[in-house]
Amino acid sequence: MKKANCPTCGALVIFRSASSIMAVCEYCRSTLIRRDADVENIGKMAELLEDASLIRLGTEGRYRGMHFAVIGRIQLQYAQGLWNEWHLLFDNQRNGWLSDANGDYTVTFLSKVQETLPAFSQVKAGMTVPLNGEPFTVTDIESGKCIAGEGELVFKVGAGFVAPSVDLRSARNFASIDYSEEIPMLFMGASVDFADLQLSNLRDPCQTGIGNTSLNALQCPACASPIQIHAPGIMRVTCPSCQALLSAENENLKLLKKFSAANKIDPFIPLGTQGLLDGVSYRVLGFLERRGKSDGVTFSWDEYLLHNPEQGFRWLSEYDGHWTFSRPSNAAPEKSMTSEGHPARLFNGRMYGHFEETQASVSYVVGEFYWRVVVGESSTINDYIDPPFIFSQEKYNNEITWTEGVYLDAEEVKQAFSVTRPMPVQHGVAPNQPWPHEESYHQVWRSFWYVSLLAFLIQVASVFWAENRTVFVQAFDLPVGKTGVYQSAEFEIPGHTGNVHLINQTNLNNDWAYLSFELISRETGQVYAVNREVSYYNGCDDGCWSEGASGDEATIAGVPPGRYLMTVEAETAPMRTQPVSTRVVVERNVSNWHNYFIIEFLLWLFPAIFWWRRATFEAERWSGSEHPRESPGEKIWSALNSSGDD
Repeated sequence: MKKANCPTCGALVIFRSASSIMAVCEYCRSTLIRRDADVENIGKMAELLEDASLIRLGTEGRYRGMHFAVIGRIQLQYAQGLWNEWHLLFDNQRNGWLSDANGDYTVTFLSKVQETLPAFSQVKAGMTVPLNGEPFTVTDIESGKCIAGEGELVFKVGAGFVAPSVDLRSARNFASIDYSEEIPMLFMGASVDFADLQLSNLRDPCQTGIGNTSLNALQCPACASPIQIHAPGIMRVTCPSCQALLSAENENLKLLKKFSAANKIDPFIPLGTQGLLDGVSYRVLGFLERRGKSDGVTFSWDEYLLHNPEQGFRWLSEYDGHWTFSRPSNAAPEKSMTSEGHPARLFNGRMYGHFEETQASVSYVVGEFYWRVVVGESSTINDYIDPPFIFSQEKYNNEITWTEGVYLDAEEVKQAFSVTRPMPVQHGVAPNQPWPHEESYHQVWRSFWYVSLLAFLIQVASVFWAENRTVFVQAFDLPVGKTGVYQSAEFEIPGHTGNVHLINQTNLNNDWAYLSFELISRETGQVYAVNREVSYYNGCDDGCWSEGASGDEATIAGVPPGRYLMTVEAETAPMRTQPVSTRVVVERNVSNWHNYFIIEFLLWLFPAIFWWRRATFEAERWSGSEHPRESPGEKIWSALNSSGDD
């Protein structure tokens, strides 16, 4: 740690990092360069612009278990807004950087690189660059300009210093290539959530002006109405009186576009409304209407910009009455393919199938925004879905951003923002809308397997305990060409009440016979009747064939034990001339699989109905995508037509 006095005001200046070569006096803003034992004043540092960051010099936190302190900052400006690079000093004297861009946080460290880094002019958004053996995707290409700095820094910077840089992301890590030096420098690390940094000694949100920044001294250049801004760092704002779109980059508001009263759109959720989503309070700052075109069809949807001081910016979108809550993603998902061969993305163990590509543009804007939004701003959006989640890639000029979204029920949105008016009517199926009966669908399948297993175990037990005892056998000669009645000898059916299985085997050949069996109890006179038709035909034309069978079986359930007689009434073909005979076997308590298969068929009906409804829902969802799917009915119809053509 080195201490020195500011040559301008005499205030104490402390260099806590051995790597720091520059410090900005916090009292007089003098820029001090460290030269061995002395410090040199090289001039005044420009004033920092007010922004929404809660981080400040002296903020402390933890990254992957290691404690750090914030000892410096560089504030930069790029085409669409501002971002901060916070200089971190860890307890082991390692230097790192915390990038803070409107709530998107990354921690990086100066790293060596095995490969040759591409030239800045050769880098294109979306291209793959290998870094230390890991493939990274270029997501942002910027030439940031330094506005100001404070605290300790490891290199000399000043207002107007240009820092060309390229941001890259993989599925797990983040990298940035700094082209401000002759030899590019690689910084590697990871994106982090605000809560994971466990930050302390932060600025009070009220000190940043969030939620109560009233710039009454600023007037709308179009109608002279006072303008109120709810978050520092806002680049665009609309006048609440005349709806003029204004640039808010300095204290002099600049008119960008004025909407006519006829084109005015009142957001369904009013600007300034506070809402609670996932236990976090958000304020509605801005509203966009965006129009898209896909496969020649033009459509529009609404987007609300939400803000929370700690969580940063979020999006709430509404299309055809369907709502999605989205946040910026801190990773570029891996490329993959679906089983049908369509593009897909892998992220956090989920497979997101490509839904559609949309050419989108901003058609209306009102409220406050952290980037230089303009009407007509266009981008290309690719949506990937795994309901209820949606992963969207948006490409705008040299920047590619990813957002993670989740479907919200309209009632949840209504309660979150205390909406009193009727919610927009839902039409169709949203890309990431979950099937409303998904949980019931899985429950039906679970119940089906449980009941099927129980039925199978019962069937196995019945087979194991079945007697399969033959209690009677007798052959009968059937009449030729007429009807005859025969009666058997008396026989006993033993055991307890159960089934009786009848087997009759005839000598029919290219003929038929109709048999009526009656099992008569000698004690009670109870009659158990069963009628069977037996037919068997065969021959050889262009090949040998056969139809039917010469034998037959039947089961009579619930027959009590006792003494029985059997009568057989037989009818044969009138033109029959050959003798016909049948051999009848009576078996007691025979295992029967017929009932089991009937039960299984009935059980299958329940999940089959749910599956049909679910598949129909999915077909309706994908009907609006670039990869439509056939409904179950269409699949059956296609299969029938295909078999008919064959």
